[in-house]
Order: sequence, then structure tokens, then C-alpha cells
Amino acid sequence: GESGAKEIAVMLKDNSSLKTLILCGNEVGESGAKEIAIGLKDNSSLTTLNLGFNKTGDSGAKEIVIMLKDNLSLTTLILSGNNIGESGAKEIAIGLKDNSSLTTLNLGFNKTGDSGAKEIALALKDNSTLTTLDLKGNKIGGSGAKEIALMLKDNSTLTTLNLGYNQIDDSGAKEIALALKDNSTLTTLDLKGNKIGDSGAK
Repeated sequence: GESGAKEIAVMLKDNSSLKTLILCGNEVGESGAKEIAIGLKDNSSLTTLNLGFNKTGDSGAKEIVIMLKDNLSLTTLILSGNNIGESGAKEIAIGLKDNSSLTTLNLGFNKTGDSGAKEIALALKDNSTLTTLDLKGNKIGGSGAKEIALMLKDNSTLTTLNLGYNQIDDSGAKEIALALKDNSTLTTLDLKGNKIGDSGAK
């Protein structure tokens, strides 16, 4: 819970050996996420943080993002299943523009929607370190797919993109397919569980 997160945050300030911290499914909540973020500002050893399914919400995500401006060691951040919506996605996008260490970001099973996907896509036009992005299960439709496609034309570092279990239709799939003609770095694209028919698969 939140009080346990506070204790862990205190430990993070003084610890210089911990590389991976997995706290998924612990009901850390918004205030707990804030405490952990504060602890990570002074930590230079942690490379992987898993806060999946912790009800951090948009405000908790914002606190983590503020931390990313000061933390240069974290390379993998997992925030899946945290009820992060459009405003939280926007904050994450701002963090991505300023961060130069994160290589993997998992935002699966949140509620970013099309507008949140757009913000993240715009940020990735300027970001040159992120190689893996997971946006599965985020209610992303055709317009969000179009923004992601535009990003893929400009981005030259992303190698893995998971867009599974969204609401991408034939038109969105076509936009992504066209973008991949100009992209030479993406090696893995997951589109399972969308609304892509025969015409979108061509």
C-alpha cells in the first residue's frame, strides 16, 4: 500500500546497488507513486521500475514523469494498468521529450485514447533513446493510429511497438503500413486484437 511505498522510497534514497524494483499489483496509489518518485530523484542505480496495476492514476504518473527529468539511470518503466488517461499521457509525453535514458516504456491497458496516443507520438519525434513502446489496450482508434504513423516516419530509434487490443480499423492500419515504407528501424509491430479487416491487412 501507500505506507509501504513510503518506506521503499526512503530506502531508494540511500541504496546504491538495487537495479530492479517490481511493485506491480500493490495498490501503491497516487500518493505512493509520489513517494517513490521522490526517492528515485536521488537514486542512480535503479534501471528497471515496475509499477504496473497500482492505481497511480494521472497524478501519480505525473509525479513519476517529474522524476524522469532528474533521474538518468532508469531505462525501463512499466506503468501498465494504472488508469492513466489523456492528461496523464500528456505528462508522460512531456517527460519523454526531456529524458535521454529511458529505452522501454510500457503503458499497456490504460486509457490514453487517441489524444493521449497523439501526445506520446509527438514526443517520440524528438526522443532518440526509446526503443520499445507498449500501448496495447488503450482504446486507440483510427486518428490515434494516424498520429503514430506520422511519428514512425520521423522516428529512427523505436524497434518494438505494441498496439494490440486497441480499436484500430482498416484506415488506421493502412496509415501505419504506409509509414513503414519510410521507416527502417522498427522490427516488431503487434496489432493483434484490433478491428483490421481484409482491406487493412493488404
